[in-house]
Amino acid sequence: MAHNYQRAKLRGKSFKGQDLTGADFSYSDIRGADFTGAFLKGANFSHAKAGLQRRWVIATVILALLLSAISGLLSATSGSLIGYILTNSNYENTYVAAVTLTVLFVFFLITMRQGVAAAFGFLAVAVTWTAVAGVIWAGIVAVTWAKAGTQAGIMELATVVAVVVTGAIAAIAAATGVVLIAGAAAMAGSAAGLLAVAITVSVAGAIAGVGAIAAVRIGGPVVGALAGVISILTIFLSADIGCRALFEDEKQTWVRNVALDFVTRRGTNFQASNLTDANFTQARLKNTNFTKSVLTRTCWFQAKTMNRADVRTTYLEDKNLRQLLITKDLQGKTFDGWDLQGMNLQDANLKDASFIAAKLNESNLQGADLSRANLTEAQLDKTDLRGATLTGTYIGNWSVTPDTKLDGVHCDYTFMYVPTKDNPNPHRLPANWDETFKEGEFTKLMTPLPNLSKI
Repeated sequence: MAHNYQRAKLRGKSFKGQDLTGADFSYSDIRGADFTGAFLKGANFSHAKAGLQRRWVIATVILALLLSAISGLLSATSGSLIGYILTNSNYENTYVAAVTLTVLFVFFLITMRQGVAAAFGFLAVAVTWTAVAGVIWAGIVAVTWAKAGTQAGIMELATVVAVVVTGAIAAIAAATGVVLIAGAAAMAGSAAGLLAVAITVSVAGAIAGVGAIAAVRIGGPVVGALAGVISILTIFLSADIGCRALFEDEKQTWVRNVALDFVTRRGTNFQASNLTDANFTQARLKNTNFTKSVLTRTCWFQAKTMNRADVRTTYLEDKNLRQLLITKDLQGKTFDGWDLQGMNLQDANLKDASFIAAKLNESNLQGADLSRANLTEAQLDKTDLRGATLTGTYIGNWSVTPDTKLDGVHCDYTFMYVPTKDNPNPHRLPANWDETFKEGEFTKLMTPLPNLSKI
């Protein structure tokens, strides 16, 4: 007998590895529940509430605020260090400050255009080469001055090395600030929404502002100005990165993945579970982990906040496909060559859609409206088309098998090929335009005979 957990409060409960075939979790509160490795074939999670429990949402936001405060301080410190270098206006200091600012500018530019991961790759290479060049140059100068017995020269060299190290620290501090603010914003947004993002970024701005004011009082206007400018650039850039990561910008995938790894750690966990034919209609799924799960014919109709769920390693990674499975409104869209095997498109609106050479094997198309859809060369092995509407479809060379379910299909007529100007009637079935299929006639005509050699 299937388990009945309808409307149950299951926060933090463990169902790890259990056989829950056909279990009813509809309208239940499963925030923080652990279904790792569970067998949930045919389970009903419609209208369920998944994700983080409230205390973990609060804890996540508090941690994000702390990280944001630290990053605001780092950004102000970075600008202050560069300002301190410039206040001692000799040739070496000006050169180091200019190089540091150039490296930061390039880092910010790469971060916006290619993402944080690429930007840190650049920063690592830049700092490494700067360090190597500095060590080589310092070694050569030190040996030369030592032979000449110039003690003052050696002291001057030590000062230059200290300035170079300070510049490198300033660049690394600013870069770290960018990542911390962006990551904190993405974490807060994933757990509590856009308002939490705004608060997180505001905290970073407030701390950075305090740091800039302190820099003015301690080091003067130049130091304070650079602290303020670097802080502003860092915070605006970080806010942009955090929001882009939250809305699945591919360039900021690294930030998004780090945030999801953290927020889903205490959320509802379906990792490595079998959710074949499970139903998540109108379920709230933010902060839920579906990695490595089996999602064959799983229903996602009108599921909410899935952009904040961890769906890596599943077909739900494709946000366009995910949106289609949520809305089930594919009218007039093109899916030629798409791999849609094992998808749940039950009762979907597929009118005038094109599925030329698409893989629809084992998909659920029960009750779907495929009127005038193009199924030319589509693969339909074990596809469930029971009760679907196929009137006016184009089925030339479609691949149906004895395991394709065609019972109860509604079809008045169909075409073997797509009509063209030169051939407006490309093998219509029935051939007489005044005739339509009788009830059950299309199913009988299109169902292939079983392969007797396999019996």
